[in-house]
Amino acid sequence: MENRGDIARLSVLIEAEPENAALYFERGRLHYGASNFGHALNDFNSGLRLQPENVEAKQYVRMINEILEYRYTDIYNP
Repeated sequence: MENRGDIARLSVLIEAEPENAALYFERGRLHYGASNFGHALNDFNSGLRLQPENVEAKQYVRMINEILEYRYTDIYNP
């Protein structure tokens, strides 16, 4: 699967450049596309810590939170 390879390559790049927000955002988009919402949320939040004004990342975080709240209501509302 191409997506896994791309995620692995981005992970290596992130290890080399942990302050590069664009790498987190790109890996987050790949995780989102693969429905790996937890990993995507972690990446977008990591990128937003470095670049808090990124509007697209904020939109992804909002969408992921809506998906997780809908899918896992028992986890978020015990």
